Amino acid sequence: MFWTAGTPVVTIVAMKLLDYTTESGFIPNIKCGDVAAAVSRLVEGLAADGQVIDSTALVDEIMRREEEGSTAIGGGLVIPHARSKNVQQVRVAVATLADPIPVPAEDDRPVDVVILLVGPDGDPRLMLRVLARLARLVKHSSFLDSLREAESAEDLRAVFSQLD
Repeated sequence: MFWTAGTPVVTIVAMKLLDYTTESGFIPNIKCGDVAAAVSRLVEGLAADGQVIDSTALVDEIMRREEEGSTAIGGGLVIPHARSKNVQQVRVAVATLADPIPVPAEDDRPVDVVILLVGPDGDPRLMLRVLARLARLVKHSSFLDSLREAESAEDLRAVFSQLD
């Protein structure tokens, strides 16, 4: 907030999703048989960029959250997420799947896009803001279609950079 002529002016800074990603957090066309394998690959990507303290424990926490209730939201998308002491910052990682996998969802469409969201224990506000932004984006099939069309990590990253 800053002041102009005695009146407070609120500036709203747009959230840039790309700021919550890492170079190794974009993985196109992976082959895996289930969500756990996709989550494991995405966590490996985050770990490669130094974003994860204990990869195995983080995957376990994410999958424990997934067992409480599937994060498949339909349209071929699942957004596994968890807060954990094994990450220090909110991070987003994205994978497209070479072959769709069956995951319980309202529309029964197999999953072919996985967007992983992790954040540190404690204050969940930022993570919830990122999740809300993702939820708004995925309502537009063009966003998911752009992810599906990406042939490289750079292409996936470009989809996110175009959002900002």
